[in-house]
Amino acid sequence: MATIDEESRPESRVVSDFHTNADVDQDKEALHHTLGAGPHQASPGSHKHDGTDSFALLAEVEITGSRGGNTALASVIAALTVLGAKDSSTA
Repeated sequence: MATIDEESRPESRVVSDFHTNADVDQDKEALHHTLGAGPHQASPGSHKHDGTDSFALLAEVEITGSRGGNTALASVIAALTVLGAKDSSTA
């Protein structure tokens, strides 16, 4: 790790001013991100994906079909594949 000699190190006030004016949550390339559920925020480690503190994980997925047969199961499997599950089930 490179070290900076004391004479070339900026004063703490200057560093603070830079951070005050830094881009925060403006877009995905922003230098700083706060925690939250916004599109350009970082999620806290305690997020639940239930829509309260992050986006709802299955918000755009609709489960269809009868619960009495396998059509609802097929719909659940399709929803899980949207989330990245690999469907290796057979008919």
